Amino acid sequence: MTSPTRYSPKPIELSIDKWLLEGTPAPGCDDCATRAEMRDRALKAGDWRTAGNAARGIRHHHDGHRETP
Repeated sequence: MTSPTRYSPKPIELSIDKWLLEGTPAPGCDDCATRAEMRDRALKAGDWRTAGNAARGIRHHHDGHRETP
């Protein structure tokens, strides 16, 4: 018979998909530049949620910069 574990196991560390943090700001766009700066600060602080939200904002906002035919 085995004894129950009497301590907490180490937490599992999950990897994050790199593309979630990607996004290239549009040249000359203040909004994109602000979001990129926010993403970089959040990455340095280890705040993945804020970094991911800022990167998503860059990607979605960047779509508005593309010209439609």
